[in-house]
Amino acid sequence: MPNSIPGLIHNRAKASIVYLCSVLSVLAGLVPCLPDAQAQNSEPSYRNRTVSQWIEALQKADASGRAQAAYCLGQIEPKAEAAVPLLQTVAEKDPDNFVRAEAVYALGNIGPAARSALPILLVLLRKDPHSGVRGAVATALGTMGCDPGQSVPILIAALKADKSPYVRGCAALALGRLGTDARAALPSLRDSAANDSSPVVRRRADEAIQRIEAG
Repeated sequence: MPNSIPGLIHNRAKASIVYLCSVLSVLAGLVPCLPDAQAQNSEPSYRNRTVSQWIEALQKADASGRAQAAYCLGQIEPKAEAAVPLLQTVAEKDPDNFVRAEAVYALGNIGPAARSALPILLVLLRKDPHSGVRGAVATALGTMGCDPGQSVPILIAALKADKSPYVRGCAALALGRLGTDARAALPSLRDSAANDSSPVVRRRADEAIQRIEAG
């Protein structure tokens, strides 16, 4: 019996070591998985909601919630590219004017990743009945980095012919933001700066001229 006690202790210690090594081996195998799991959960977010959650809100919320969702997607900017198709649909078809305008602003903020929306935006600038939406389109065309050959003529037309001073002012502001790419608009901007009935439009046209000429 005396000789059996040390043997028992030895066997238990050996078993404990084997068990501990097994546990450490398992844990070592789990460690490389952590970065991948974090990567899967790294979807861009704003105000504690991910892009997917804001997209869902844009589809299902009431008008106020849809407007908020569109705004927040615009704040996520290029990382919200997945929302572009839905934002296009909302900008074109949502029954609420404010929601449509927010969707347009979001497309402008998302930038080059939203260039696929350009044909819809050009139609909205010409035909949308609400000046807030048309003004949002003009603003977006100055920020989204689309082809000046397409956007500048449409902005010039809005500057010269839109009945709303708000829209004309937004068009002038957008042309100024385009800088030298909008040189073709200088004659129209000079005419607006001198003759537009709105002092706000005249001022914005003058500012746009300065920005374009400054290069």
